[in-house]
Amino acid sequence: MEKVFYEERDRCFCCSDIQMRVAVLGATGSVGKAVMDIVRLFPNFLIPVVLVGGSNVDLMQKLFMEFRPKRVGMFFEPAAEDLEKRLGVNVYSGDSALLDIWKYYDDIDAIVVCVSGIHGFKPIYEAVKLGKRVFFSTKEALVVGGGFIITELKSKEQLIPLDSEHWAILSCLDLRGEVKRIFLTASGGALRDRSHEERRRASPLEVLEHPVWNMGKKITVDSATLMNKGFEVIEAYHLFGLSLDSIKVLIHREGYVHGMVEFLDGSVKALLFYPDMRIVVQEALLHPLILENPALPKIEFNGKVNLSFEEPDFEEYPCLSYAYYAARVGGNLPVILNAADEVAVSLFLSYRLKFSDIPKFIRKVLFYFPREDLDSPEDIFFWDREARKFAEEVSRNC
Repeated sequence: MEKVFYEERDRCFCCSDIQMRVAVLGATGSVGKAVMDIVRLFPNFLIPVVLVGGSNVDLMQKLFMEFRPKRVGMFFEPAAEDLEKRLGVNVYSGDSALLDIWKYYDDIDAIVVCVSGIHGFKPIYEAVKLGKRVFFSTKEALVVGGGFIITELKSKEQLIPLDSEHWAILSCLDLRGEVKRIFLTASGGALRDRSHEERRRASPLEVLEHPVWNMGKKITVDSATLMNKGFEVIEAYHLFGLSLDSIKVLIHREGYVHGMVEFLDGSVKALLFYPDMRIVVQEALLHPLILENPALPKIEFNGKVNLSFEEPDFEEYPCLSYAYYAARVGGNLPVILNAADEVAVSLFLSYRLKFSDIPKFIRKVLFYFPREDLDSPEDIFFWDREARKFAEEVSRNC
C-alpha cells in the first residue's frame, strides 16, 4: 500500500496566533467531555461555535449555558425536542445535527468528531471533502470507510487522530528514515488477569471495570475482547499507509506507552504519558504549542514504574484475528465486522449473550457474507443494514 499520510512534519496543525473555531460533535460523550475540558482551559485558542450531543440533555444544557455556541444539536430527536423546550432555541437533530449544523456555514475552522460508531463516517467524510481540518476519535469511520476518506484528503495535516495510540504513532514519526513497524499498545481490558474459565463466565459488571481507562460501555467491552485494538489496527492501516504485517499489537498493562515506531536502523521511538484522554486532546488541538496544564496527571518516575510488553494470544482473543482478516480481505467485510460487533456487545450488555460467545457471534455474521466491493459511500450503509439484519436473526437463537 502506498504511503500517503504523515510523511512530513514541517507544517503546523494550528497556528498559535489564530483562534480555531470548532464544531464539537459528541460533546457529551467520554471523549467529548475531555475535549470540552481542554476548550474550557484554553479559551484564547479554541472557540466552540457548534456543540452536538447524543441523549444527555442535562449536560448539554450546562454546556450551552457555559459556552454559548451559535448552534446546538442533539443526535436523538426526543433529546433535541427536550433541549429546545429548555433553551428556547432551535436544536438540530439526527443527520442535521452531524452535518447541516456546520456544513453550510463559513464560521467553522475544524470539526472534532467524537460520536460513536458508524455515525461518525458522514461528518468526517464530508468535512474532508470540503477541506476542513478534522480531529476524530471515531475509529469506526475509518474501519468502515477509510478508503473513501483518505482519497478525499487535501493535505496530510487535515485528518488528526484523537486515539491515544494513533496520536502517539504520529508524534513518533519524523524524517529519520523508513518505518519498519509500528506498535499499538493495549491494556488487556478488565479480564486480563482472569483464567480462561473466568473470562468465559464474566458478567457485564465485571467486564466494565476497566483497570486503566474510564470509557464508555461499548468500547470497554471491546477492550476486553481486543476488538477495539483490532479496529485500531484497521484505522492505522488507513492512516499511515503501512502493510498489515507492519502493524503489531502488544499488551502493555501499565498503560503509559501508547504507541511505538520502529525504524529500519533498529531504533524505536515511543510516546509515554499518563492514560488520560485530556492529554491527547490538548496536544492534538493545540499542536505545535506545548502548554502547561496542572489539571493533567503526570507519570512519576520514582523507581516504581515498570514497563512490560507481551504479544497477545490470538486464540484467547479471536476478535483481533477477525479484524486483521477483515482488513486483508477488504471490501464490505470491515463494515460487516463493525456491525456484528455492535450487535454482539449490545446483546452481552443486556445479558442475552455470554462473554465467551461474543467472538462466536461475530464470526457467524462475518463469515456469512461474501466479499463485495464498496463502490460508493452509500454501499457502507447498505452492508451495515444487511449485517445488522442477519445479526438480529442470529440473536433470536441466543
